[in-house]
Amino acid sequence: MAFKCQEDSYLTEYTSIVLKCEPTTEPIVDYGKITKFEGYKVTLENTILFPAGGGQPHDVGWLNDTEVLQVLRKGEQALHFVREPLAEGTVVNQRLHWDRRFDHMQQHSGQHLLSAILEKEHNLPTTSWWLGVDESYIELDAKEITDDVIQATEDKCNELIRKAVPVDVKFYKACDSALDQAHTRGLPEDCTDTIRIICIRKIDENMCCGTHVSNLSELQMIKLIGTEPGKKGKTNLKFLVGNRVTRTFQKMLQRERVLTGLLKNEPTRHADLIYKLQKNLKLTNKCLQSVLIDLAVYEADKIRSTVPVPKYVIMFKKEATPEFNRAILKGLEGTDMFIFLASEEPDKPNEGQIIIQGPVEHCDALGTKITDLLKGRGAFKNGRFQGKAGDLSAMSKCKRLIEDYFNNLK
Repeated sequence: MAFKCQEDSYLTEYTSIVLKCEPTTEPIVDYGKITKFEGYKVTLENTILFPAGGGQPHDVGWLNDTEVLQVLRKGEQALHFVREPLAEGTVVNQRLHWDRRFDHMQQHSGQHLLSAILEKEHNLPTTSWWLGVDESYIELDAKEITDDVIQATEDKCNELIRKAVPVDVKFYKACDSALDQAHTRGLPEDCTDTIRIICIRKIDENMCCGTHVSNLSELQMIKLIGTEPGKKGKTNLKFLVGNRVTRTFQKMLQRERVLTGLLKNEPTRHADLIYKLQKNLKLTNKCLQSVLIDLAVYEADKIRSTVPVPKYVIMFKKEATPEFNRAILKGLEGTDMFIFLASEEPDKPNEGQIIIQGPVEHCDALGTKITDLLKGRGAFKNGRFQGKAGDLSAMSKCKRLIEDYFNNLK
C-alpha cells in the first residue's frame, strides 16, 4: 500500500476514517531527540502525514484540532501519535505542517541528486544519510574527499537545478523486472508489495518511501558545507538545500552585523582584528598571571608574618587561578595551618575549585562537612583535598563551620 502522502507529496489536507485508537507510552523521536510521551496512537484508513522512514523524519500536523506529534510506519499502516483519543469510525480532517514537510522534500530530493552525481561522476557511493534539524549529511564510502570533488559536485547539482529537471514518481509491483534498474538506498525492509521509484530524468532512479519535489527547480540550490570523519573509515559530507541555504545565509549576515558593530570595522577586516584581539588577550592573561602570582606570594608572606600565627586560613577569591592557589600553598609550606582555598569557574557562576590542606585531625573533622556543603567532588590524597565545588553559595556556612571548630578548640 502507498500512503496518500506518497502518491501526492503536495496534499496539505485530506479526510480519512479512524480505524483504531490505542493508548501508548512509546517515546517521541524527532531528529534523534527522544522525548517521553503518554497518549494515543491512531491508525487511519489513509494519511497525508508521512511516517518516518528512508532517512526522512516524520511529518507533524493535526487530526481535526488534535495535534499529531509523531507518525510511525508499521507494515502497511501509519500510526499517528496524539495526546487526546479519537473515536474509532469517525471521519477526521488531516492538516499538514507544510513548512516542515516542504523542507524535508527539499533535503530528501537534494540528497538523491547529490548522491547520484557523486556516484556517477566521482565513483563515491552513498552508504547512508541523515536529515537533521539544521543540516544534513550523506555518508560516503571514502576516507576523504578533495575540495575539487566537492566544488565540482556542487556546481553540477546547481546546474541541473537551474535546468529545472523533472522528478517523477513511479509505482511497481515487487516482482516487476523494471526494478532491476533502480537503486535500493533507504527502502524499509517490510515494503514488499508496492515499490515506489523516484526518478530524476536520466540522472537517477531510486527506490524510496519518502516525499519529494516534482522538479529540481524547487530545490533552489544546494550548498555543500564541509566534511567530517564518518564511521569505519567513511566520510560524512554535510549539505544544505533550498530554504535552509537562505536561512543559514541570513543568520550569517546577522552575526556579521553584530561583529561589525563590536569590532567597528568592515567585514573584510574581521579576521585580522580578531587575530589581534586574541594575541592581545594572551599577552594580557600572561601579565595577569604574573600579577596574581606576586599577589599570592604577598598574601602568603602576610599570613606567615601575622602574630600570633593563625591556626587556619580561609581564602575565597573568585578570580583566583590554579597557579594562584598553588603559590599560596607553596608560600605556606612548613606551617601547621588548616588551609581552605576556593575559586570560581569563569563561565560557571557558583561552581569552582576547592583545596583543603592541613593537619590530619582538622581535615578529618572538617573535610567531609565542607565538601558536603559545597557539593564537592574529589577525594583526599596525601593530606590534601583538591576537587570541584558544585555550589559555592554555601561558602559563608563553611566559614562559620571552620571558625566555630577552631574557637571550640581553645
